[in-house]
Amino acid sequence: MSVSDDNARYLHLIRQDCPLPPGTHVVGYCRDSGGEEQDRSVSQQAETIREYCAHHNLVLDKLYLDEARKSSNTDKREALQEMLFDLRANFKRINDRYRREKAVVENPFGVIFWKSNRLGRDSIEAMNIKTDLRLRGITIIDLLTSANTGNPGIDALIEAFQSWQDEQLLDEISENVKRGQMQLVATRDDDHEFLKYNPGWPSTGGYLGVKPGPTPRGFMKEDVQIGVHKRRKGRAGGEPRIVGRLVPDPETWDRARLAWEMRHQGIEIGKIHKATRLYKNKNGYTHFFSNRIYTGDYEFGGKLYENFVPAMIPREWYEQEQANIAERAKKFNGQPVQPKFEPARVGAEHMLSGLVFCGHVEGEEHPMYVGTIPGEPGVRGEYIYYKCSQANNSHGERCTTKTISLKGLDQAVINNLLDHVVTLENLQPLADELAAQLSERSKDADKRIDAVQSRLDEVRRQMDNLLDTIERIGYAPHIQDRYDARRREEAELVGELTSLESLLIKPRKIRFISEDLLRQWIDHTRETLESGDRDLARRAIHQFVAKIVIQNGTGTLYYTFPLEDELYMPSKRSVDLKGFEPLTSTVRL
Repeated sequence: MSVSDDNARYLHLIRQDCPLPPGTHVVGYCRDSGGEEQDRSVSQQAETIREYCAHHNLVLDKLYLDEARKSSNTDKREALQEMLFDLRANFKRINDRYRREKAVVENPFGVIFWKSNRLGRDSIEAMNIKTDLRLRGITIIDLLTSANTGNPGIDALIEAFQSWQDEQLLDEISENVKRGQMQLVATRDDDHEFLKYNPGWPSTGGYLGVKPGPTPRGFMKEDVQIGVHKRRKGRAGGEPRIVGRLVPDPETWDRARLAWEMRHQGIEIGKIHKATRLYKNKNGYTHFFSNRIYTGDYEFGGKLYENFVPAMIPREWYEQEQANIAERAKKFNGQPVQPKFEPARVGAEHMLSGLVFCGHVEGEEHPMYVGTIPGEPGVRGEYIYYKCSQANNSHGERCTTKTISLKGLDQAVINNLLDHVVTLENLQPLADELAAQLSERSKDADKRIDAVQSRLDEVRRQMDNLLDTIERIGYAPHIQDRYDARRREEAELVGELTSLESLLIKPRKIRFISEDLLRQWIDHTRETLESGDRDLARRAIHQFVAKIVIQNGTGTLYYTFPLEDELYMPSKRSVDLKGFEPLTSTVRL
């Protein structure tokens, strides 16, 4: 069903341009978390997408809707996963740049979503999803920003800053929630507000035991009222504010203590599970034996609350178990451990884990896993390598790719990043383009702020008129309904203003981002890659490298960041694996 511009409710709040030609088929994705911080409901997002498609003559094939799921990752977003599955089934990856650009022009297709964090607030997750879609020739349209310039490289750089902004907002929300939770955790049973609703409580001055999150095995939550929610609607006195305090659970307390006793005696997890059955499988005991709550103490927000709940075990048991856990963990860092903790050396997480694929079989990419050949004293050292899973599973029949030295491949990737990616010469032109795009986005947001503010002023005038009417003629249900509707719209518009104001960027700040901040960021990244710290380098590499495909003695590195004067992403560069020296003059596109 089409929506005319005259009847459009949200068209003035979103971007006014469209990077796709009229008649292009598109799909839309809508999501909200169900929390108070959401921008708009799924139904409102869907209606906005319909208005945008009608205004620009786009053909909306399908809407994918994820409703009321609080999560900062995509694991439980069924509609998102369904959309990605459908798109990947219908649009194959086009690794050649020119073929991809031709496909975008000749067979355009788009995905529309409300805001960048609809696809994932984690910047790496969102970037990977968008990169995969662009590699299939699919145009991404963000209704709340003007980051779609038609140049994927510049768009990606803008989106990287937007993703960072989304993560900062998520951190701010998290901090606000944590402050409220810390107040609850610190509540004691002699608190004046608490005793107001619990007269006669046997106060001792101890903590009430209000713990956010899951209930540990051995405990249960007992509901108590600590106040009322100050809300206009509902009962006159406000809704009771009920929280759960931890108390011993008669059904699991003894079994939980038995588990700790057996562990203190050095008994293995399998036997403890068989004796207590606290969890469905043995994996649950990992967190169980790391939880300080069983000593009676609780750590939250960087603060330790002693005697928070009744103690199940002595503190000495807990401290000893943590020392044992740390000793067992040494093997993952290649450090010697005590014999009782299996002293066999096991490598820690590798720098390129999950990024290396074999492309020997035409049209296929198979993961490569890490293997180890032990060293021989006085002859050779330990050899750690990558090997194709397909070659291993087929015993060399389907793939004959040889092993690749892990150490050499690690160094080749670092060399490429330092020589071709993380340089001021490569990134400064993009930063200049970014400054121009940020300025344009800020101007666009400023215009939309004026439109929203005008509507907000009108709504508030209507509210004042309705209040005057109520005072003049008395209460009337239909007038109250109209007032409530205007009040809801006022709240929506205020939220919209806050969102739009976050897009405004002062010219001084734009210059700062495009110059000094870029240089500092490059210096920091290069220092990280050159530091020799494997864990830090791994995190830095995963910001840039999408995958590494090994084929015929050559590795093609796909970067999720623009390279040199090629303003697109991902980029790829060939690496000669014979000696692992980067080919600085040859780039395969």
